[in-house]
Amino acid sequence: MKILHEVCLRSGHDGSSREMIQACLVLLGVLPENIIAEEGRAGRKMSVFFPLVASARRLARSLRALKLKGVAISIRMHRQVDWETRWKKGWKPFMLTPRIYVIPLFLSEAQCPSGKTPLYLETTSAFGTGLHETTRFSAGLIEGLTDTFKSFLDIGTGTGILSIVAFRSGARYVEAFDIDAGAVKAARVNLKANSLRCDVLKAGDVGEYGLQRTFDLVAANLITHDLVAFRQKIVASVAPGGHLIISGIALKNMPLVKKAYGLSAGLECVKIIKGKEWCAFLFRRSLTSGRDDGSL
Repeated sequence: MKILHEVCLRSGHDGSSREMIQACLVLLGVLPENIIAEEGRAGRKMSVFFPLVASARRLARSLRALKLKGVAISIRMHRQVDWETRWKKGWKPFMLTPRIYVIPLFLSEAQCPSGKTPLYLETTSAFGTGLHETTRFSAGLIEGLTDTFKSFLDIGTGTGILSIVAFRSGARYVEAFDIDAGAVKAARVNLKANSLRCDVLKAGDVGEYGLQRTFDLVAANLITHDLVAFRQKIVASVAPGGHLIISGIALKNMPLVKKAYGLSAGLECVKIIKGKEWCAFLFRRSLTSGRDDGSL
């Protein structure tokens, strides 16, 4: 029997804000889409799940050291089958973009609205389900570039949802990677469920991953620290004239990211999407720009 360990953060409405708690989790290395948030009359709850108790304890220890105002931190153990059942209860098909309709695999017989494109997704993990602002923003920006790109690079692919959106938006060559081997496995399942297959799909760290080419469109849905730390390599992966989407950025980190990417030669900010707590950027690389310092 598989066990999952939940790091639970509870606070009243007068405690630390939801944005602050989420930002702290992200700064501690939790990907935005791994955070499950619930709001109620009594206050708010945020949860992060881990297969290893050591990982849960490490996060809880780091959170307690931050001494967040009015936040109670605890660890709970769940049987995976119970957690999956709980997760699925809150899952229904939904519109990810104006054109793409996400259908959980366990509801694969659900009707797709007329004129919309179905995207089937395994939903036993919170990572990359499309419900988080960062994923929705990225997916919408990809769809907005439909038929303007042929090659796509998905940095931090998660469940592979953005790669699937890229295929549905005209991509012919797709390369994707993620530091988490489990995410790569999930992406492979989801691509197969949609009768798709990446040209390259494997585990790898963005700082060490070896790229052999540049791409018409690159999407990096990462934590702010990684977006800034690996800016040169991310920008260098974009072909001249191509586009770059970066997401996973809390609003308070927007000036930091905008400044970091503004230093990249030949990179023009085309669009910024802001939500309640997160934002995403769309950049275009000029046709005459040379490589950034972080060459491939």
